[in-house]
Amino acid sequence: PPTYHMTNRFTEGYQNIVDAYGVASYREVNPAPFTIVTFPFLFAVMFGDCGHGILMALAAFFLVYKEKSLAKIKDGGEMWNTMFNGRYIILMMGLFSIYTGFIYNDCFSKALTLGGSGWTIPE
Repeated sequence: PPTYHMTNRFTEGYQNIVDAYGVASYREVNPAPFTIVTFPFLFAVMFGDCGHGILMALAAFFLVYKEKSLAKIKDGGEMWNTMFNGRYIILMMGLFSIYTGFIYNDCFSKALTLGGSGWTIPE
């Protein structure tokens, strides 16, 4: 039988990512809900910059906030459609990148000294 997964505006992008790898068969678990946390987190582990994460989150928040008026743009091109359809994914990636950026003490590729270093050089 055919497989249908109900989505909403938030989960549609994640379902598209999962469907790009393959659609779950009948009576299989849909892996898309797990990607809501794991995909942005793994991106942030690799990206890990709180400054760039703030810029990503602000840009995505603008797309989410102005969603109704921006949805009227039908001929924005492939880049616009990708950005707009992935607005919730980009927002989550930005928020997770802010978090990991503070863990890595990194802001716009510059080291932060918020908590100091835990390393000491023995004499």
